[in-house]
Amino acid sequence: MSISSRQERILHILNERSFVTVNDLAKLTFTSPSSIRRDLTYLQNNGLVKRSHGGVSLPGPVSGVASFYDRSRKNIREKRLIAQKAASLLADGQNILLDSSSTAAFLLPHIAKCNDVSVFTNNLSTALHAIELGIDTHCLGGQAKNKSAALSGSETYRALSNIRADILFFSSQSVDGSGNISDSTEEENFVRLLMLTAAKTTVFLCDSEKFGTASVHRLCHLDEVDYAVFDRPYDELKTTCKLL
Repeated sequence: MSISSRQERILHILNERSFVTVNDLAKLTFTSPSSIRRDLTYLQNNGLVKRSHGGVSLPGPVSGVASFYDRSRKNIREKRLIAQKAASLLADGQNILLDSSSTAAFLLPHIAKCNDVSVFTNNLSTALHAIELGIDTHCLGGQAKNKSAALSGSETYRALSNIRADILFFSSQSVDGSGNISDSTEEENFVRLLMLTAAKTTVFLCDSEKFGTASVHRLCHLDEVDYAVFDRPYDELKTTCKLL
């Protein structure tokens, strides 16, 4: 998912206030109310805001893990830089697999510039934005748990067993200095493992905040991945993976 600078400003305002009216947002951003309403519709469709009569607020937190909303608003500059670097691996005619991460969703504007491509993803928000950008989109089946936009379960597993993607872009919560990739959510970790099997080329996307961290569920080692894309160099990292 990609958001404009004005939409970022709206989220910043909402982060400081519990509730804001459409007219207030229009004045604060020097924008017409109709443009603000379009922005709010897009943000709501991606789970970033909650609209109510007369205004808008931020959605409540989901227990357990950070929501897609929370992750989408975090480290936006770094994720845009990562997406820009990773876009060099895109080509016309590809079948592209995106995991449920917010980092992978930042690739969509770059994918939209390619011809004759298809996107496969288990994230409902990512699929919706891809459709809005005119990308041929396939949403992998499954169950949405804990109010998450990420689909998982037996339907997702079957769908992944039946596709062969040219390239996979994925992320995770942690990568340590030895190159071990891990995550705190067992279900999403397992889906990513199936995605790694379903793709010819695999690309790990990771912002520097995750450097030197570890989570409970190990996914794989960077040596098993074709490319890794970071927002800055990871000097302590030990891997034979190609770094962009």
